[in-house]
Amino acid sequence: MYILSVDFGTSSLKMAVLDENVNILETASVEYQYRVFNEDWVELDPDEVFGAMVKGVKKLSGYMDKVGIICYDTFSPSVVFMDQNGTALHPIIAHLDRRSKKQTAHILEVMGKDAFQSITGVQPFTGGVSITTLLWMMENMPEVIEKTYKFGHLVTYIHHKLTGVWATDPVNASMMGMYETTKWGGWSDEILNTFKIPRDKLPDIHNAGTILGSLTKEAADLMGLKEGIPVTLGTNDAAVAHVGCGNKKEGDILDISGSSEILTIISEKPVVSDFYYLRNAVYPGKWQVFAITTGGFAIDWFRKEFYREMEAKEFFNTEIPDVIRNHVGKASVVFQPYLAGDRHSLTPKKGAFEGLTLDTTRKDMLASIFLGMHEPILKTIELSGAFMQHNKTIKLTGGMITEHFIELKKKLFQGFDFVVKENCPILGNGILALEALGKR
Repeated sequence: MYILSVDFGTSSLKMAVLDENVNILETASVEYQYRVFNEDWVELDPDEVFGAMVKGVKKLSGYMDKVGIICYDTFSPSVVFMDQNGTALHPIIAHLDRRSKKQTAHILEVMGKDAFQSITGVQPFTGGVSITTLLWMMENMPEVIEKTYKFGHLVTYIHHKLTGVWATDPVNASMMGMYETTKWGGWSDEILNTFKIPRDKLPDIHNAGTILGSLTKEAADLMGLKEGIPVTLGTNDAAVAHVGCGNKKEGDILDISGSSEILTIISEKPVVSDFYYLRNAVYPGKWQVFAITTGGFAIDWFRKEFYREMEAKEFFNTEIPDVIRNHVGKASVVFQPYLAGDRHSLTPKKGAFEGLTLDTTRKDMLASIFLGMHEPILKTIELSGAFMQHNKTIKLTGGMITEHFIELKKKLFQGFDFVVKENCPILGNGILALEALGKR
């Protein structure tokens, strides 16, 4: 029996065929494009995202007749409004979207920061919790809400497309701002009643990795798979990456370096803070201390704007190593890492360089980006260290992890060792699938 594991990212999908020992046999990837407009509105076409899975499966067609279970993860928040048939009524509103600032202010005015945070584990950050997007839609596009049968994240949309079952998991629920995150509870009556949110439009909550339904004939015919293959309920990509890299204990740390720089730490205590997110972890009774800031997006932007004459290969293989070794920590330039806003702030922020002089070079500015994108991460380690003992070996994963970036992290994360773990979400999905089948 083979396992089909699918990882839905913000700008591309990666999938793999795994054996029962969670070895990767073959992989495929398909890109899709999110759209930015009105300065800070960010959307994706849901048909294109699901279509990427269809294309990916066809690239792996040689294995599909032996697939015995399907598992997946998604990026989130990734807000989708769906009708009774599971058809999306509006494009996916991504975590990078910042249209709902007014709704954040409304939540703070009506409910207050402390009351909201004590239930959800977070402040009502725009782009960080989905309730702000829902309230925006209720105010600005009530016709969509009227037609909406279920409101959820991409995980709910994908699961219904595959099985016809409506569901979400506790990790995604804890990112919606309507769930009792600090108690591992259910949808919050207090929040739903306060903001007049219909409970029946929210999906039921089940643990990630639970087998909920099987592949429908329609989905099977579309992808060339067998009807009736069991499908496990997906979860958030960063959360299942913990599973894939073997993190289960309090203090286990995962650093994901890709388009964003992400730090997530397993906790057994629901300690809230204004400086990080508290989210549920995959396994019941555990939480994630979670921080995110710009990463590869900022580096790619700087290369395109300030290194236009340099080939990408030279930039990544020669320029970056030189800057890391000879400029990080030596220049006075400070980079504010908010090119895509700040998902940890109630007020809008934008990126900036400070301390520029006539002597400043582009190497100094690039060095400041490397430092700035890690500051929220280092702050989170400091804060969480007050209530837990950290594992001194940090797991590293993501497309930006190279020997040069490991060298950078060793400079910045004093007292920690590092080990690289590849394909963590893909492998984590597979582990949950095997657990669901009782084979692990």
